[in-house]
Amino acid sequence: MSTTNTAPATKPDFFFSYSTAEPTNSLLSTLLWSVFQNDYNIRITPSALTSGASQLTKIEKEISASVFGVVCLDGLRPNVVHEWGFMRGKGLPVILLKRDGATVDVRHFIRESAPVLENPILDMDAHLSNLKDINYAKWFPDDPPNSAKAIWNEYEKLRTELKDRNLLQVREPRLW
Repeated sequence: MSTTNTAPATKPDFFFSYSTAEPTNSLLSTLLWSVFQNDYNIRITPSALTSGASQLTKIEKEISASVFGVVCLDGLRPNVVHEWGFMRGKGLPVILLKRDGATVDVRHFIRESAPVLENPILDMDAHLSNLKDINYAKWFPDDPPNSAKAIWNEYEKLRTELKDRNLLQVREPRLW
């Protein structure tokens, strides 16, 4: 009797770009994992870094090996904008997310030099003027089930619109 050893199929990757300065993004990464855990591996910047290697090269390699990206605009940090632009340049499908009341993290740049300066509310028309026509989905830190549903809905839109990309069918999350 012969048995066939079949290795488990490797799950494809997606890359999640976000600002580490935003405390709610740990919740968002957990929601992304909840939605995609059975079908995709999540890649994020901290796990993508290797001692002694170029951070930028490693991140761009991780993005290039991914089948889609998720970008959270909350904080609007330059590294997130670069990663989003790199995804766009690669033609990678992207789920773009922003929470209501998201700000631009200028405090990161000025630190204590202007202690009373508050981060301004992210205004797509002003802060990303050449990209203001690009739609984004809202996510809700105070409503994780609704956020998971919004993420899944955005993925389904990508999957339906980009049939040639062969994005996997992901089961709808039932977190409510």
